Amino acid sequence: MTIVTKKPEPDPKEEALLKALAQGLKGGAGKGDGRVYMGEQSALRGKKTSQMSEAAQAAVGRRTKSIWVSEEEALGDFYGWSTKKQSDFLAAGITGGLLSLGDGALEAGKLWTKLVKEAAAYGKVNQKVSPLDLLAGYVKASGGNGRWESMGAFQVNTVTGEKRFVGPGTYLGNGRAQQVDTRTDMTDPDTAKAIATKLFQDLMGRDPGAGELGGFAKALAAAEANAPVTQTTETQYDMETGQPISSDTRSEGGMTAEGRAYLGEQQIKGKKEYGAVQAATTYQNAFDSLIFGAPE
Repeated sequence: MTIVTKKPEPDPKEEALLKALAQGLKGGAGKGDGRVYMGEQSALRGKKTSQMSEAAQAAVGRRTKSIWVSEEEALGDFYGWSTKKQSDFLAAGITGGLLSLGDGALEAGKLWTKLVKEAAAYGKVNQKVSPLDLLAGYVKASGGNGRWESMGAFQVNTVTGEKRFVGPGTYLGNGRAQQVDTRTDMTDPDTAKAIATKLFQDLMGRDPGAGELGGFAKALAAAEANAPVTQTTETQYDMETGQPISSDTRSEGGMTAEGRAYLGEQQIKGKKEYGAVQAATTYQNAFDSLIFGAPE
């Protein structure tokens, strides 16, 4: 059996707001000096309730009355707000895409003027659309939870102002982040050959053979693979811009030139030939000393 769902009827007020979104603010402020609708307030407000029974107060309290003011009064309303209310308005303007991250009271005041003039155009034809209704339409269209905008190594929530680190590295707090990179530094073939040749000439009195060069290169590559270089970089970021202002890098591990030479020496000293060469060298030195005398 096919289930047929009924499409919900459009909300007339929401349609009016969407029309404002499409035609109002982006196309310029509304024209005319009509009244500005500013919302509803309880019918009890401004009344003396001390002589009223609780039932009467409840009955009157359920009723509301529309607040209409002149365009001039509505324009001045923004400047009487508390700092918090202005900040909330600014955040909503950023969320709705009408203001940008970094805007302040000046830009918020200009936005309020646009909203008031557009609401006045609706008021001129007796449409109850307030400046904040228009703003709420933009916030709703954006999703209402705030966007995350990029700010260097951080993202900032346009509503809450919350910052979250997006890298690179791991956030340590207080604007500091750490990035750890590991790499393996491998000696190139020409350098490996030069190291082996010098060692063989110094210790054996000859150049290495092809097999000896290959054996050294293989042993060196294995040793370097087991001794990676760890590079740690700590960066301090400016929390207002998300840009780096200083960094410190230190490296650990890897093979030194002395380590490569020691590896080659151990390979050579493990050969039987090395023992014979050392014995012959010792004998030759002793013979020379006997014939020519010890050096003075």
